[in-house]
Order: sequence, then C-alpha cells, then structure tokens
Amino acid sequence: MTDTTTSKKRVAILGGSGFTGAELYRLLGRHPEFEVAFVSSESKAGFPVDKYFIGSIHKKKPSSLKFSKAADLDGHYDAIFSCLPTGQLPKIAQRVAQHTDYIFNVSGDYRLSDSDLLQKYYPETLQHGLDGSAHYFIPEFSEVDRSAKIVNLPGCMAIATIYTLYPLVAAGLIEQRVITDAKTGSSGGGKSTTEHHAERSQNFRVHKLHGHRHRPEIEHALSLHLQQTVDLQFSVFSLDLPRGIMATSYSYLKEEVSAADVKKAFFSAYASKPFLHYFSSGNGTPMIKTVVGTNIAEVGAYVDGRSCVSIATIDNLLKGAAGQAVQAANLYFGFPEETGLRFDGEGAWP
Repeated sequence: MTDTTTSKKRVAILGGSGFTGAELYRLLGRHPEFEVAFVSSESKAGFPVDKYFIGSIHKKKPSSLKFSKAADLDGHYDAIFSCLPTGQLPKIAQRVAQHTDYIFNVSGDYRLSDSDLLQKYYPETLQHGLDGSAHYFIPEFSEVDRSAKIVNLPGCMAIATIYTLYPLVAAGLIEQRVITDAKTGSSGGGKSTTEHHAERSQNFRVHKLHGHRHRPEIEHALSLHLQQTVDLQFSVFSLDLPRGIMATSYSYLKEEVSAADVKKAFFSAYASKPFLHYFSSGNGTPMIKTVVGTNIAEVGAYVDGRSCVSIATIDNLLKGAAGQAVQAANLYFGFPEETGLRFDGEGAWP
C-alpha cells in the first residue's frame, strides 16, 4: 500500500486547548490534505492531546501527540493556525512567522488597519511590529493574497452580520443607517469566561449594547470589499445555548427598490457559495439548530414596503472560527473549498 501521509501539509495549532482549538484539531485531523504535527497550550503542556479533548475519547487509535508550549515551536510548517487569546499573537508573531508560510489567525489582533481603532480595541497589535503583511480574509469575498504572512479571519458575530448586509450594500439597495442585533451562545466567551451558568441558563440578556469591537470590523470589511460602508448600530445579546449565532439587521430600502431587487441581490451574491444557504421570502427562515455542527451559514432577507430585515445564523465555533479557518486554508493551498468540511448536520430533530 502506498503511504500518502508524506504528501500532506504539515500544520500546527497555537492555543489548542480552548473551544476553537479543539474544533480545529478535530477538523484538521479528518482533513485529507493536512496533518497536525504540533499543538500548543501553556497550561496543558506535556499532556496527551487526545486524552484532553472529550471529542477524542472514542478514537480507536489515539494520537501520540502531546501539548507543547508555544515557545517550543520549531522546524517548518506549511501553515500555523492561531487560536491564541486576543493580544497574545502579536507578542510572538515575529518568531512564529519564521516557522511557516502562513499564519491563519482566528483572534482579532489584525482585523483592523486604522491605528486609532487598533489602539482602542487591539493595542497589542500596535505595540509589536510584524515583518510581512496581514490580510483580512473573508473566504466568500476576498482574493487570496499569497504575499500576506498573517491571514486574519473575521470575528464570529462580524461575519454573520456581514452575510446579512453584503448583498444589500454591494447592490446599493439600502440607506446608510443600519441596526443589527447579534445573539450569541456561551461558547463565544471561550473557556476563560467568568460568567456563571446560573446567570445565563434560562435567561436572555444584554451582553453589550454599544462599543463592541466587531462594529468597526464590520464597517471596515464592507469598506474594504465594496468601497462602501454603513452607519451601524451594533448590539450583542447572550443566548442560553452552548453554540450558535443569529444576527438580525434592520435596514431601509432606497426609493423604488423592490423585494424582487433584494431577492436578486442575495441570489446573485450567494448562489455559487457552497457554504451559504439563502432563504427567500416564503421559503423559510434561518435557524440556529439547523446550522450547529456545520460550516453552513443560513441567510434570509424579508421585505415589507421599504423595511428590510435580513438574518444570518452560523455555528460560532465552525463557520465563525475553526471551519472558516480551514475553508480559508483550502483556498490558499488550492484545495477544493469544501475539502474536509462537507459534513451535513443530520442530528435529531427537533
């Protein structure tokens, strides 16, 4: 039998013991073109990876891989996936960059380019220089920039919101003022969250009404890709769910724009995108339960007169983080976009 493992891309995961790191390890472990050769965790260094992850307990042949400290990274990797807490990658980016062609970064450090916004939301990015550029990359809309050292993926609530607005802004269908409320499950806070179960369980509450750092990211992303932006009110709420996001955007159509124009814009933008499922009016609405466990984003747009409500739902750990990172890596390495990600959610319903 021919050994094909040597042809796989050798990859590493930084910050691998958190929720996103666990999902990346699972996805990359089943990916036909990638092989995980290094996983870092400062607190779990030396512990067997497959014994730590609950999702690995049923493996017939556990891996011998153990967690290492990030400082132990050596050799060359075709790609490094960083799930480090925001603010940590800039401190070591120069050293990490020496060991790889691309860093696919899931945290927020390089999502903005304006120095004033960086100082407010991601000050560590400004404090530590980087040899090589950072590229903000949305798999559905961005061009692959092979000169970029860091490929930065959008935030989970940001990308869900972008999916609700991109076709409307691209086609010039709406007035500039937009209101978005984003509702997120508890895993979005990561393992280090101090929020107690009693505060979240059987509850629905405000997380942040103003000043969330995904707001300038959304405005920046639309400006970067469409040379247009919106005047966005962005508020976030906490759901009593372990995972999942629903972003709802309320916009006002320009004069003489019809529901048919909106439908055409969404179909035109998303028909060829393998992970975007568009519901037109009368054909259902996006739900969280039907996207959890998948890399699918469900999107819908609904018009009443000049009022437009557009909705997107995603799994925050997959389409909003680990799945999106693998999708980006597929595109950068020239693999089919869906490689390793086409697992349909066929769990129990309801």
